[in-house]
Amino acid sequence: MLQPTIQRCLLVGLAAAASSAPIDAAGGFMDCMGTTLCGVLTVESGFGSGSYQHDEPAVHGLWPEVGTYGSSACVAPGDDTPPTTVFPCYKSGDEAAQLEFEQHEWGKHGVCAGVQDAADFFTQVCGLAKAPLAVMTKSRAAGKTATADFASDLKDAGYPVFGSMDDGQVLLSACADKDGTWQLAAQSDFKSVCGTGPAPTPAPPPPPGPSSGRCVPDAHGPPCSADSDCVGKEGCVRCAHSGFCTDVPIDSSQS
Repeated sequence: MLQPTIQRCLLVGLAAAASSAPIDAAGGFMDCMGTTLCGVLTVESGFGSGSYQHDEPAVHGLWPEVGTYGSSACVAPGDDTPPTTVFPCYKSGDEAAQLEFEQHEWGKHGVCAGVQDAADFFTQVCGLAKAPLAVMTKSRAAGKTATADFASDLKDAGYPVFGSMDDGQVLLSACADKDGTWQLAAQSDFKSVCGTGPAPTPAPPPPPGPSSGRCVPDAHGPPCSADSDCVGKEGCVRCAHSGFCTDVPIDSSQS
């Protein structure tokens, strides 16, 4: 029986476990090579220490390499509602704890993965991990225990090993196509496999700022505390409840 994945993270710190940098030369900063979304699928051998020690290989998560970890954009999902179901590749141990872990992975990584929703994200995670985990299961059956051996076997099987981490974890590089479908691929193949990827999430428009000395439609005018503060200001008719002069008369205002 696999030890609950949530315990693997909680015992070493959720944030650190979910985004630790690779420890060997194959990892490091990930260049998306011209595609919008790239990242790593992280799988565990089960031969780590403490909470990373379990009876079978397991998937940890799919992490877009944003910020200091890579050049990936953060593309928001169509629906950012957290998961309410434990998906097959996370079904081990305490189901409530596993759901909590999924919700952590969704909030930390899934909301940047350009997917439709949480179900889309975790269905993709489980699908991507199935074959690599089968390779790692054979490696365990052959008596292998070193992370480097698992990484080597995955590479020999044709999987794009990006690096490895403490506690028996191996990172496989991946990119997402324009529809938000993730595929395992070497960095050099990102553009040919995934194209330019999904469109980046547009930044929300900034809130209207105060207009300098006058009132214009759909924007705050000069700051005020009384109607008298707005007298003589171009276009201004009164001081709104927002604390700014406005061009909207009192009888039609929703301020």
